Amino acid sequence: MRKTRTVAQDWGGCHTIPMKISRTHIILAALVLGTIAGIAVRWIGSPGLTATAQAFLPLGQMWVRALQMTLIPLIFAMITHGVASAVAGGQGSRLIGTTLGLFLAAMVVTVILSTILVESALHTWPIPAHALDGLLGADAPAPVPGLAAQLMAIIPENPVGAAAQGQIFPLVVFGLALGIALARMPREGDVKQGAIMRVLAELAAAMMQIVDWVLMIAPAGIFLLALGLGLSSGLGVARVLGVFIALCFATTLMMAALCYVVVKVTGAAPLGIFAAAIIPAQAMGAGSCSSLATTPVMIEVATERLGIPEDVVGLTIPMAVSLFRLGTVAHAVAAVLVAAHAVGVQPGPVQLVLAGLAVILGSISGAGLPGAAVIYAIYGPGLHVLGAPMAIMPLYVAVIALADPVITATSVTGDLTAVTLVHRLLRKRTS
Repeated sequence: MRKTRTVAQDWGGCHTIPMKISRTHIILAALVLGTIAGIAVRWIGSPGLTATAQAFLPLGQMWVRALQMTLIPLIFAMITHGVASAVAGGQGSRLIGTTLGLFLAAMVVTVILSTILVESALHTWPIPAHALDGLLGADAPAPVPGLAAQLMAIIPENPVGAAAQGQIFPLVVFGLALGIALARMPREGDVKQGAIMRVLAELAAAMMQIVDWVLMIAPAGIFLLALGLGLSSGLGVARVLGVFIALCFATTLMMAALCYVVVKVTGAAPLGIFAAAIIPAQAMGAGSCSSLATTPVMIEVATERLGIPEDVVGLTIPMAVSLFRLGTVAHAVAAVLVAAHAVGVQPGPVQLVLAGLAVILGSISGAGLPGAAVIYAIYGPGLHVLGAPMAIMPLYVAVIALADPVITATSVTGDLTAVTLVHRLLRKRTS
């Protein structure tokens, strides 16, 4: 897709440019001040002051709706374009097949382990079931459908109707099928130059432009949302976001540690050499909060420090940056499950499986997008599967910068582990 510099790139994560750091600080300050203001108004108990504060709350909900109105076309365009590009570029290569198979297996394991960890934590230290009432207003969360209904809903009877009703997961499935079909159609030249692919790329770019405009007033929107949550829930929202950040650290650090275990068990590389070699890339990832910006360092580490051939590195690392973001998948599971528990939804085994699949598809479709758009693409399908509120995503955007260095460092660790394993698998097959 066409890459443009956007306001959203200044929004998400920690960066080295002072303007970007100050934007993140302003967002966090707005969240904290809004929550404190809401709790203070609630504690004072003045009817006039409460009525005045409540009069401004619809403005915060309008800001959320302005973000949400781009969600359906943005996710559909991203996943269709991304899948078509990936399938078209991956035909007939043993290296690509090995790499993609490894990525998929690793993401499935990540979802399973992260789900076990998060569900165990949330059952041991439960979140109040009405912690997000102020965010939902009068709208109660939709109940999770039964097994038969949810399995039937995977395949949309009418994709246009699914989009009109805000049914994200069925639309993701349709986009997946459409992307594969576009890649398999006979054509001359690059698949990305097809008319439909150009329309999808432009649609995604246009949606991102709208998101940029809305995010220009993000501090005010976040302040008003936090004000409403403080008024209705007191410290409940702070607890939800605190649990979310804690679980982001827990899931990502768990997967980073597992990378070392996998390298040791498989014998892909001597553990001490591997651990020492990848430190520069991990530091770059944590400092920039960008796997893309860390790509040159990862390539250098893989070729010069780990001794992996350039042809393997040159293909595997860019594919990993685009499709395989270990830290993103791990913490997205926490985001989806925390939001569900915060509105009293207790997902069953089938719902957990579908939510995990939605996180994997969202992570793949969100490749290369700036911060806020990535969050909407990755969290949205999983939240929809569990009937959790989409309105929590702006709050997630506001606090994710706290965990972003660890999330990116984990993704970098996963990328270098993947290229090491791919090299090991290819050597084993040819020996």
